[in-house]
Amino acid sequence: MKEIKEFNWSKATKPPLEEYFPADKLDRARYATFLSRLLAQEGFDESRPGDEQKKNYVLNLNAEWGAGKTYFLKRWSQELIVHYPVVYIDAWQQDYSDDPFLTVIAGIIKQLQLQAKFNITIPKSAVSMFKAVAPAIAQGLTKKISGIDLDELHTLLFSDEEIDSDQNQNSNKPTSSDFSPAVKALAQNLIKDHEAKNKSVEVIKAKLADWVSKFEKQEGKSLPIFIFIDELDRCRPSYAVEMLETIKHIFDVKGIVFVVATDTEQLQHTIKSIYGQGFDAKVYLGRFFNSRYSLKRPVLKDFLSVHSDTTKFESAYLESKNIELLPRTQTPETALANISVVLDAFQVSARTAIQITERITAIIVNLPRGKKVDVLVLAILFCIYEKDHSLYEEVITGRFKRDGKNHKGEVRNISLNNFLKQSIQEVQQLAEIKYFIEPLSYTNSFYLGQMASRNNNFATGNYSIQLAEFIDSIFCRVFNNTTNSLAAMVSSSSENVTALHSAEQNLANADVRKPRVGNITLLWLSYIYIKDGYKEITKEHYRDFIELSSPLDYMGDS
Repeated sequence: MKEIKEFNWSKATKPPLEEYFPADKLDRARYATFLSRLLAQEGFDESRPGDEQKKNYVLNLNAEWGAGKTYFLKRWSQELIVHYPVVYIDAWQQDYSDDPFLTVIAGIIKQLQLQAKFNITIPKSAVSMFKAVAPAIAQGLTKKISGIDLDELHTLLFSDEEIDSDQNQNSNKPTSSDFSPAVKALAQNLIKDHEAKNKSVEVIKAKLADWVSKFEKQEGKSLPIFIFIDELDRCRPSYAVEMLETIKHIFDVKGIVFVVATDTEQLQHTIKSIYGQGFDAKVYLGRFFNSRYSLKRPVLKDFLSVHSDTTKFESAYLESKNIELLPRTQTPETALANISVVLDAFQVSARTAIQITERITAIIVNLPRGKKVDVLVLAILFCIYEKDHSLYEEVITGRFKRDGKNHKGEVRNISLNNFLKQSIQEVQQLAEIKYFIEPLSYTNSFYLGQMASRNNNFATGNYSIQLAEFIDSIFCRVFNNTTNSLAAMVSSSSENVTALHSAEQNLANADVRKPRVGNITLLWLSYIYIKDGYKEITKEHYRDFIELSSPLDYMGDS
């Protein structure tokens, strides 16, 4: 057995690989290495007894939508093809075909011909039987097709012909002599087709076994043959089921390993659409696979950087459009990482994560020149909108109200801040959001009152704040449901001191030696919200943003 070395996908591919693959940002190469070693040994192991060295094996690679199954399978197959016979089949691209068998066998022949040093062909007679052999009785629900009585045909094909004469005399059951010539002829042809199909299967399986043996002897290639089936869960239900049946019953040839990639939960829904909601699709799928390997959900910030349009978060783009975003960041990756902190906290699915990010991007693209928006306020609103639409309506209209009991059993109002944090795990509440702040770009000195000032000694850099603090002091401030708001932080006993001057005084009195501590970040956000006009963005503005972009549903890459 060929020794399989660790795959390294940290960089994009270069020739001579036929297809370009970007660097692996989801850290999948180690899974491909692990599975390659496992499947290579399952399919062909010289340490087993002679007749057991080769085995047929079918692995279900399970991953939710957007987890990078196609990238994973394609890059994995390109790694293996250097030393193993490999076939990659996109089932969805071929599901216009009426026969999954033809899809698989055509892919096998076409791709193995390029890798084999021997002839790869199948007799035409063996293939032609699979194009239209399904009996007429399975083709529709109408009683007549071209004048043929389907009930009559069914009785002829499936009745017990060994009926003694006494039974014939006392039964109303029709005999073969009672059927029309057309039905008899069709029945005979269907029986012949069925027999011919069985013979074709045997011919093809023999051919596959022969190719396995020849690849075993071919220099530069090792067994097993790897066949990857991708995008099965995107196929129409009948085709997906027929594909599984084909793999199970026709291609169960020793020395061939199948990897069938699916979103298994989605595939179970597909199967239930055929057999009914009460059907146990999980048990049914278990018939087809030797094992299932589930890829973990990717780290969301890496996932978003792969699937999102990062250019809309770049400083150059924002400057060209004369628009501003909070949080300001040095790189688009940091912007997406901030958004992912919110999406992780609200535990949205991968598909919803992309959908929300696409909607935020659409809002950015549509911002008029000179306008601004806080994308994290948008992200939280979108999460609430997706998870609990009635709650969203309460929040966006300012009508949120909840009652609960404190530790003494007394009824108290629950603030929006506390209500939201009830459903967010503590570790996610403590996750940090980063702001890139250039203090001297705002002011060289802070107002202290009575003609006094203090130099601005804060350094340029990343200032962080925990998500819980953001929800409490930023998000809930917009929707007027917190006491610990930025407004409170900039309040002053003197009516003659403006809100901006009050924010400056708080910064001037802060400990400049700890410029990145959360409270310092809040003081800067208070100042920036007032100085740059973010406090002028009301809940009504945010409602317009959400409701204009929410009909945009991300359907996946074409």
